[in-house]
Amino acid sequence: MRITQSMMTQDFLYNITNDNSRMANLENQLSTGKTLNEPSDNPLAVSQDMSINATLSETTGYQNAISQGLTWMNNTSSALSNLNSALQQIQELTLNGVNGTNQDPAALNALSATAQQMVGDVSQIMDSQQGTRYLFGGTATQTAPSSYVLGSTPPPTGASSNLSLLVAAGIEIPVNVTATSLMLTIPTGGTADLSQTLTSIVADLKSGNQGNLSTDLQNLNAGMSQVTGLEADLGSREVRMNALNSQMSQYSNLVTNEKGVIEDANMAQVITQFNTDQTVYQAALKLGSQVLLPTLVSYLP
Repeated sequence: MRITQSMMTQDFLYNITNDNSRMANLENQLSTGKTLNEPSDNPLAVSQDMSINATLSETTGYQNAISQGLTWMNNTSSALSNLNSALQQIQELTLNGVNGTNQDPAALNALSATAQQMVGDVSQIMDSQQGTRYLFGGTATQTAPSSYVLGSTPPPTGASSNLSLLVAAGIEIPVNVTATSLMLTIPTGGTADLSQTLTSIVADLKSGNQGNLSTDLQNLNAGMSQVTGLEADLGSREVRMNALNSQMSQYSNLVTNEKGVIEDANMAQVITQFNTDQTVYQAALKLGSQVLLPTLVSYLP
């Protein structure tokens, strides 16, 4: 087979063009730090990278939901702690009323007024908010719970419903405690709900009705036990949420590392390859200018 000058020129131009293209790709990797800058760089890797991006996006969404849920739970837990403190003070006032003898009307009025003030504190706790939403409102987060648990308004639709968040594929966790479960549910061992009991305590302290106060105290103790049980249940859900948060964080790190393996450039390898290709390119230009007949290549730098 006869090798012509034209064939040598074509092969030479083809090779230096490919080498120049490789150097351009390597230079792009050096500037971006990524091996995947265009779909044509590696179609299979680009497809895998897109799948990983979708997974990361989904995981980030779950992490955001978990973070919101934990914030809601933490604020609810703090509010329940304040509720327990208020109920304990009302319990002490009720005990004073039960155990007191021959108390004059002024003392009874003072006990009743203090109890009424503490019931007001309970009302404020029931209206605890996160942003513009009421913590104890169930799914009716725009309605103040005090209007129906210590008022005459009937509970709105959703007041007793769980506020659940999707925190993983197929996993929903309730993050709330409702005011209706705290105040409008008759507890085990009691004969009245907590709302009725608090109203009775204020009235019975004022009248000095020790017989009723004894019943009030039993109902109050049962109500306090119910609050404690709901608080413990919230705590168990919070533990589960924290465990999921840790798992999601670890999974996100693993997926992020996998993404880095696919798309991050090995800078040491890229620099070495770029220097090698640059040397080969310059040598090819020099050799071509000597072997080939004078053409445009003779004037290339």
